[in-house]
Amino acid sequence: MKFPYSCALVLAACALAAGCGGGSSSSAKEKPAAEEAPSGHPVSAPDPATTASPVIRPSPRDGAPLIEELKYDLRERTVKMAGAPGRTSAACDRPSVAAAKGSKVTCTVTYEGVKVTWPVTIQGPSMGGLTLSYQAEPSVGIVTAKGAAADFWANNHDSGTDLRCDDMPAVKQVPLGQKTGYRCSYLTKSSIDGKPLRVPMDLIVRSTGPYFRA
Repeated sequence: MKFPYSCALVLAACALAAGCGGGSSSSAKEKPAAEEAPSGHPVSAPDPATTASPVIRPSPRDGAPLIEELKYDLRERTVKMAGAPGRTSAACDRPSVAAAKGSKVTCTVTYEGVKVTWPVTIQGPSMGGLTLSYQAEPSVGIVTAKGAAADFWANNHDSGTDLRCDDMPAVKQVPLGQKTGYRCSYLTKSSIDGKPLRVPMDLIVRSTGPYFRA
């Protein structure tokens, strides 16, 4: 049974993640223009391979056990959360799980050496029995330098110039849904006096990917 990747599949996870989809806040409060040189390194358009939908190979064969389909889907979701391609593997605390409402299993996905635990609860058939829904929220978030920069550029390059981000590790565990301590910014003009204005934004990682908030 295939797991289509959509919000309908992960109802609770989407709600807990404060909405589906990554991206940056479209509203940003103006901050006083900084007198000192801007911090961080310049951000440019990312390699298309970074922003492409995650593809995990090989995919489970037709008729594969449910637990294998589930592990594959959680690996895809972990890559999406990281915002950048990476090596993944998955293991669960039991060899199988029943396709019945209330069935539980805990799986751990390893992304580039960083482990993320996904407690899973099967919700039962959906879409007339064509798919199987489950609830899962990761134990931690994953920040990647490539994923954060790609998301920031994609959502803010039309808002200003001189996009910059703090130096970040290639991959790191961070609390889910909280400020990571990393920031990115862009340069624009004040709507009040037309002077240069740098807008800083905080990086937050949700289960659906990087997110920036002013």
